[in-house]
Amino acid sequence: MSPGKDRLDVSPIGSDDHAAWAAFLAASENGTLFHDLDFLAYHPPGRHRFEHLIVRRGDAIVALLPGGLTGPADRPIFTSPLGASVGGPAVAPDLGAGEALELVEALQVYAQARRWAGLEFTLAPSVYQRPASDLLPFALFCGGFELRHRWLCYMLPLAPDGSDRYRSLFRERVATFVRAGKRRGIAVAEGGAEQLGGFLAVFRDTYARHGTAPTHTPEEIAELLRCLPQRIRLYVATLGDVPVAGSLVMLLNARVAYSFYICMSTAHAQERGNSIVFATLLDRLAEQGYSWLDLGPGSSDRNFNPGVAFFKESLGAVGQCRDRWCWSVPGKPALTSAGK
Repeated sequence: MSPGKDRLDVSPIGSDDHAAWAAFLAASENGTLFHDLDFLAYHPPGRHRFEHLIVRRGDAIVALLPGGLTGPADRPIFTSPLGASVGGPAVAPDLGAGEALELVEALQVYAQARRWAGLEFTLAPSVYQRPASDLLPFALFCGGFELRHRWLCYMLPLAPDGSDRYRSLFRERVATFVRAGKRRGIAVAEGGAEQLGGFLAVFRDTYARHGTAPTHTPEEIAELLRCLPQRIRLYVATLGDVPVAGSLVMLLNARVAYSFYICMSTAHAQERGNSIVFATLLDRLAEQGYSWLDLGPGSSDRNFNPGVAFFKESLGAVGQCRDRWCWSVPGKPALTSAGK
């Protein structure tokens, strides 16, 4: 800490802090929709033990940390995110290396004072931040955090200029599906609640086919569309009046959109509607100024799904890592900003 500078203070969010949280998040270079209190509020009361944190130096906010407690009540772990895909600290644009180390130490000291068992942060790929940076992972590593889990997220780069951007990204076979589908009259509509019926038709079909439960119920998707109509969008491909594919897209920050659900009709699988949805997304998101479309995790250190990897790579997606960093209080001395 520089002479004359106040120490960093960590505290739970207060009832009067919501406006300040929103303003800081809007200016943050690495914050996302998953850090947004309105997004996290869609969870029904009691589902999660939220305890969102604010880090200040004097009166100035330095970082926001959405999350909460998991595990036993007497020795819980603070987990960020909780009820979302990525989390960790959302920081000020001018955060330097020394302050990042100090931030990690302040969070560790706070965790020990609260008698928590540890801290667990899942960080987004570095390209979520402008400019792309590994400063936070470095600070966590220096503070004694361990990299425990990695997901390989497949991300499509969005060219700022042009049209039919899929032609330069998709493998030729997939590009042929797009051209053929367009000739047959498959069209893609973007919208909010008005597209929900068509989306749910392919959504339910997809999860029934796979025999798994989705992250969100149809009612929760409807609530997200109601609460965040500018940040949650539906793209539905139809042949005539019949939905054949769809995707729920979350606009995470000014750079990255996230295709949370990729759904397809079983009866119309031969139409390859997903390819046409993504071809449309490439153009529309790029025209809106986005740089990346995150297609979500396709593999992890615990499971490799070759079919998912093949499909997403066939679209021209490149791998970026979503990482989980963990720190346990016992035997882990807090790092000072002067280094180890």
